[in-house]
Amino acid sequence: MKAFITVSELNEYIGNLLARDDFLSDFWIKGEISGFKYYRQSGHMYFNLKDRQAAVSCVMFRSRNQGLKFQLEDGLEVLARVYVSVYPRQGKYQVYVQEMQPYGKGGWYLQLEQLKKKLEAAGYFLSEKKKAIPPWVNCVGIVTSQDGAALKDILRVIRQRHPGCEVILVHSSVQGETAPSELAEGIRLINAYGRAQVIIIGRGGGSLEDLMAFNSETVVKAIFESAIPVISAVGHEIDFSLADLAADLRAATPTQAASLAVPDIRQLNHELMKHTQRMKRLMEQKLGQYSETLDRLMLERVWKEPDLIIKEKKRKVAEQQERMNRQMADCLQLSYHRYSMAVEALDKLSPLKVLKRGYAVAYKKGSLMTGVGGTEIGDYLDLVFNDGKLGVVVGSKEMVADEKNKI
Repeated sequence: MKAFITVSELNEYIGNLLARDDFLSDFWIKGEISGFKYYRQSGHMYFNLKDRQAAVSCVMFRSRNQGLKFQLEDGLEVLARVYVSVYPRQGKYQVYVQEMQPYGKGGWYLQLEQLKKKLEAAGYFLSEKKKAIPPWVNCVGIVTSQDGAALKDILRVIRQRHPGCEVILVHSSVQGETAPSELAEGIRLINAYGRAQVIIIGRGGGSLEDLMAFNSETVVKAIFESAIPVISAVGHEIDFSLADLAADLRAATPTQAASLAVPDIRQLNHELMKHTQRMKRLMEQKLGQYSETLDRLMLERVWKEPDLIIKEKKRKVAEQQERMNRQMADCLQLSYHRYSMAVEALDKLSPLKVLKRGYAVAYKKGSLMTGVGGTEIGDYLDLVFNDGKLGVVVGSKEMVADEKNKI
């Protein structure tokens, strides 16, 4: 028999003992996270789980932590499904985490808050992305459980408000593991069908755990991507679910959702009757006013004695025409007088008139002579008289004093 064993053999032996223990191979443990470390390169998580008296080392490998729906942090109390084994290199036992969830309602709220921040950062709750609910809806799509009280409430209100409204129902679980995918698929199916003008998605009340399907990323994304406006109708304890935040309109209850989705035909008919009566009264008032105006017009003289009015108008036109003719004649007379005076003045200035009085005009080589300064003895000149022309030769030249001074 061997007198000793190696350290590796000891660690292996203890590891085999732990592996053969049915309890230690798969159990749930509760504790508070401390010393949390996340290695991005490998994707593994290392931390301690502790209570008031003790702590234990834990590891959660990447293949296991990818499905976590919340973020780990120091101080968070969790439930973890684990098994225990030995890390051979250091000879220390540690807990290997297979799955994990927050402990109690505080854990659910933490998970919900973390998911809310993630989806909000991705833009799923932006108010500018929300679609308006059509004012007149004749076809409603409903995604809920066909066996739930919520559906009965929705159908009852729709029948009361709009009996002729078409309803398209897609049955879905409203709680449990398959609920998020079924709810999301229901929204996609109604969109693909294409007849509905608005979609109601919801359920009746329940605990926070019961309503977690409506706080899932799958449902939020389906609501956001719907081309048809979505009304959320989740009766719940907390103020808002994530489905409420993503929906185009939030209703506190399924009953209210149905009221918001379809118009109240009876109320609309009542309003229509009121408006019809009001329009009728206004039309009667207008007709009365126009009738009174017509009566007053018919009392005017133009309708009683049209011939006299026409004759009076003709007389006024004739007077105006006569006045215009006189004014035109006066204008022509004045213009003619002015023209005659201008002609007479121009005639007096005419060179022909001067020649008739015995004067002559002298030209030298075709150029008008204005004085004797430009002629010499022997120059040939043309003299133009009133009744003819003479050619003369200058035989003598005598200048007056002014002309001599100019030279």
